[in-house]
Parts: sequence; C-alpha cells; structure tokens
Amino acid sequence: MDNLPARYREGHKGFDRRICEELADVGVRCYTLNDLADRARTVPQGIPIFVDWLNRLEDRVPGPETEHRELLRIGLVRTLDDPAARGNRDAIDAVVNQLRRLPPPTGRVQDDAEPTLARIATAADLPVIAAIMEELPPRFTRGYLIEYLGRVKTAEAQEIALNWLDGRYVQSAIKALIAMKATGVRARVQRYIDDPSVQVRKLAKRALERLPD
Repeated sequence: MDNLPARYREGHKGFDRRICEELADVGVRCYTLNDLADRARTVPQGIPIFVDWLNRLEDRVPGPETEHRELLRIGLVRTLDDPAARGNRDAIDAVVNQLRRLPPPTGRVQDDAEPTLARIATAADLPVIAAIMEELPPRFTRGYLIEYLGRVKTAEAQEIALNWLDGRYVQSAIKALIAMKATGVRARVQRYIDDPSVQVRKLAKRALERLPD
C-alpha cells in the first residue's frame, strides 16, 4: 500500500484501502477484489473477510449505489466463487441475500451472484435455490442454478429441472437431468432430437445415450 500505482484512487472503481489492509493481514495482497478474483483460484483465508464486507457493504460505503460500490459488490461476490467457500453457510447466505436485495441487484451483480451461488451451494440448499429461481425477475438468468440441480439427484430436483425444460433453459435443464441420471424422462427429452438448435440436438442425443430407461 506504500507504493500505490497511480491508477488506484481511494473510493474509486473498486479500490478501498481498508479491505486491502484486512486481506494483507492474512497474507493476501491485492489492489481490487476483481483483480484478485481474476488471478487467484482460491483464497481460503479471505472468505470470512469477503463475507463480512458483503454483509456490511452499505454500512462501510454508505449512500446510494455508485459505480465504486457496485464494483466492490461484484468483486466480493466473485471472490466467494471459491472452492473453499463451498458449503460455507455464511458465504452461501451472503450471496443469497445479494440476489434477494430490494431493489433487485443490477444485471452485472446478478451475472456473478447466480453462478457463484450455484457453485458453492450444496444439496441442502435446494429449497432456497428453488425459491430464488422463482423469485428472480424474468430478465435475470437462471441457467447455472438449473444446472446445480444435477448435483442434488433427488426426485424434487428432477421435478424442478423438468419444470424448466420447455423454454429458454432447455440446455441447462437437459444438463441437469443428465448429471442426476434422471429416470422416466426420456420421452420428455426425445422431442428435442429434432430441435432447430444444433446445441440442443447434441445435448438431447447425449441425454438419450446416458439416461436410464
């Protein structure tokens, strides 16, 4: 922090000296969270710091949402997309709260929060994931959350995946059905063998090769 590059200004574009110093105290050096998320696959010692900042972001950076605070928010969400955060209840709840913010998060925040939640959630989080898929405004994507269902492998998860099959999320739903080895769904998938989309046709063919009768 003593030789700060000129491009970094306190309170601008996601640079906040306070979180940099907190991370430095646990051996993590960075100037912005988004830079850290780009270069580090996992930062286990940073997870509690990221969670705390995400939960208290409005207190630490008060006022209306600015580009700076939004970039901090995005960076905090992205740094929680970490194998070390998988199954971490505090991290999962923090990301869920971002998706349930009112007013709803911007598309930029949602674009990172949705895959982050899908990757760190466990099978026990199915009820909240299913609820969020219903709650999100129609313009927001759900593909990663639908693919998450494939890791759950329960009758309930299968039913939810089927509910999203016939529409814009057909590819995500088929991927989930393949991953969970869904039973009794071959007829539902069969109709996509002749779909106009090459990608959908390929997925449908793969599903019929792998799904049980």
